Amino acid sequence: MDSNALQYLKSLKPHGHRDGRECVREGIEMGKTIATGKSAFIGQNDQYKTHMEYKLDLAKQGKIYWNILLGLATLEEQVAAIKELYGWSQRTGLDLHCIQMIASGLIALPKEYRDKAPATTSFVMDGLADYQALAYAAPIDITFNDYHLFSPNALETTINAVKVGSPRIGDFTQFYWGYAGFNDDVQRFSDVVTSLGILASKRDEMICAETYLDDGYPGYFIDCASYVGYALLEHYICTKLCGARYVISFGGLLSENDTRCAIAMALHELMSTPDQTVLTYLNSSTNLQWDHDIHGNYGVSVPEMLFEILVEKKYRMSLGVNPVSITEKIKVATLEDLENIFAAGKRAEEKAEEWLPFMDFSKLEEMRDVMVREGKVFFDNVLEGFREAGIDVEDPLELFLVLKQCNPIRFEQMFHSSTYKKGTDQISPFYPTVLGRQTLEMREEIVNSLHTDGLGGALDGKKIVVGSGDAHTYGLVLVEGVLAGMGADVINAGVDVDPVDVLDLADEVDTPYIGISCHNGQALDYGRQLMTLAKERKRDYWVFMGGKLNAILPGDSEPTEIAHLLKELGIHSENDIVEVVKKLHTR
Repeated sequence: MDSNALQYLKSLKPHGHRDGRECVREGIEMGKTIATGKSAFIGQNDQYKTHMEYKLDLAKQGKIYWNILLGLATLEEQVAAIKELYGWSQRTGLDLHCIQMIASGLIALPKEYRDKAPATTSFVMDGLADYQALAYAAPIDITFNDYHLFSPNALETTINAVKVGSPRIGDFTQFYWGYAGFNDDVQRFSDVVTSLGILASKRDEMICAETYLDDGYPGYFIDCASYVGYALLEHYICTKLCGARYVISFGGLLSENDTRCAIAMALHELMSTPDQTVLTYLNSSTNLQWDHDIHGNYGVSVPEMLFEILVEKKYRMSLGVNPVSITEKIKVATLEDLENIFAAGKRAEEKAEEWLPFMDFSKLEEMRDVMVREGKVFFDNVLEGFREAGIDVEDPLELFLVLKQCNPIRFEQMFHSSTYKKGTDQISPFYPTVLGRQTLEMREEIVNSLHTDGLGGALDGKKIVVGSGDAHTYGLVLVEGVLAGMGADVINAGVDVDPVDVLDLADEVDTPYIGISCHNGQALDYGRQLMTLAKERKRDYWVFMGGKLNAILPGDSEPTEIAHLLKELGIHSENDIVEVVKKLHTR
């Protein structure tokens, strides 16, 4: 590996934790004492023994599996809504196969931590009785995903979900999420691995650990092939190291039909088996919705669902569809909103057979083959690089602790086939994500423009630390790419990075140059904190900021542009990377 990447990985290796293999064994023994519940659907359908058997049979018949996400304010409202959705489905003849519970994030925390955590809008479950109320509200499969298997409260939530027969428990990628007030990663992930051991004891009953790829590392990637390689890593940890079953849903951040479906086809080819599909559902994309004239959103949602339906009917992968309300951009969906988008998708399914004879899927098959090949390479690179860094790739707990600390952007840069052992971190994607492609095209345009202006190599020899003050990544990727294209040695501090950590990193690499991307209205507070800390250190930092430079000022109810206030703090706030390069060139 590149020496910098190798040193970075070595710095992430944890020490003093339990052996994760012991946690798995402990979970398996614990699971043997826990009776697996039977879902309300399976309990009333003698034809099927498990949810997976039912799902595979739908694919065999050429039918689509439909899933809906539901999260209302109170438990009582949620139970009533399940009953209403099931009743509506029966009245209309539009089969709804599963409702996924979206509970409050508070359930991710042990009860003693909840009082100090930020309040959320959805319902809270306080014990097994609440799980039972939801799971048995109607004869339909109910699943518990968000804030369960990979949270600080994993043992309690996983056990409750198993006891009511939830066929899927998740979400795997959410291991990367943080939770207010809970900072003991060793305890958290020890419990997570033990919970995976519990699921391993339920393999024969087809209780699966589920991931939603867009909620974690892949949400930061710029190449769709990297989605596949990363999923292989999760699959390896879950199935090979922990012995549990693993299933995948994804799609919210991918808005192009070909890449969405080619990823699904690659995942299916690599990980599905005759007795278990690896695919759960494709989530409707959310980054093309309007926040005005919202009925126009049907124009992108319905064709998207139809395309997925056609691909599933062709390849019979058990790929489900999860429709997202046309109101997603502006508000939480009502029951009527969910019923409307679900009905639109189901009616599109009725016409799919007429379209199928006219479809040519050869391009998708080519894309699938590339993603299968490159996904394997990415995964192999990860294991090889981790081993070289001394990380125990047979210990699931150690892997989680490393991944929790690793920067997802840097992770892709380290292990993508276009960068691994190539002496560069500039990825050449095979199939860029939409945001990734837009970012790359903009980067190329800006770099070319700067070269035309005679500024090629303008930043040779300069070290620059860059980071994001929130979870947004693509602005950060753009800035990093332009600076590197001008010859700078760019050190990426990652996302959600605190001001003190940015300064620490700048001091560590001995540079005064710092760039911050902000988008969520925190730019002014972030800038104030950063510059206050900088003055305490009595060092002359050269700071620039960009992105959405706004904030809600005292007495206002709407955001205000605050670039001039940042300038008063001594921050370069032109919000123009070309101007930043020109100024840095003269330093």
